[in-house]
Amino acid sequence: MEKSILAAWAAGLGLLTWRELQLSPWRPPPPGRYAAASGLYVLLGLAANWEAAAPAAAMIAWGFDLALFLQVLPETVARSTKAQAPATAAKTGEQLA
Repeated sequence: MEKSILAAWAAGLGLLTWRELQLSPWRPPPPGRYAAASGLYVLLGLAANWEAAAPAAAMIAWGFDLALFLQVLPETVARSTKAQAPATAAKTGEQLA
């Protein structure tokens, strides 16, 4: 199971880089994002050392990759709702504070 989590970690960092480059071309993600993501996968790898938790840890690791791929992480959702709020208010004729 550790190999699965290692593959999920590599795929996750690749997806993180791809997403950041799509948002701001030629600017890689800040090192803190790599450190936070790597820390998450390290914790999942440590959990995988317990036989009963190994399949769940691998599924969670790939679940985070799927969330990155679909761009449904809370940061992305918050950014998209903030961007839509002024357009919605303008359509209904409301004034923004």
